Amino acid sequence: MSTRTLILIIILLGVTALLLYIALAPKKDKVTKELPAAARYMKTTLAISSSPTAATSAAGAESFSTNVEISTGGNKVTAVQLELSFDPDKLTDLKVEPGPFFTNSIELRNEVDNQKGTVSYALGSQSGVSGQGVVATLTFREIGKVGDLTKIEFLPKTQVTSEETDQSVLKSATPAAFKIETSATPPAPQAETGSPAAGF
Repeated sequence: MSTRTLILIIILLGVTALLLYIALAPKKDKVTKELPAAARYMKTTLAISSSPTAATSAAGAESFSTNVEISTGGNKVTAVQLELSFDPDKLTDLKVEPGPFFTNSIELRNEVDNQKGTVSYALGSQSGVSGQGVVATLTFREIGKVGDLTKIEFLPKTQVTSEETDQSVLKSATPAAFKIETSATPPAPQAETGSPAAGF
């Protein structure tokens, strides 16, 4: 048997073995993973503006305001619950007011703890609303060191409800980070303010 014939036989055996392996190997079914029903509706985003606007009151005290902006991504939003945190050593006298996103909005909760640096705020509407806009406005005074970086962040319990599902449709929430521009004298300790919690 010539060398060439031997090489051809070896090649043919190799090709045959490969074809047998491909034919007999278990085939992996293509599985299309579907998102959970609630996740398919998660289209709404929240973001806090990182460019606070300065304002001076009649008493001469300088305060700042920033907006919590919403984009529903097609959801018909019925209520928003904001759970926020901030550094009470850098920001104080924080207050929350409803924005114009909901027409005739109903305030469900308004609790601000300026000692702990937490906010629990909820408001809703009798009918679903789609689009973009300002869902709430935060006002506060700065008491940190000028130039220091501070944040207002979303806590995990932040949620958005809609007409499509009874689960939260919040896709993402972007916090605010900005530098302290002024430094006021910290106020004397005060009791926690805000209306009693309501069911959300």
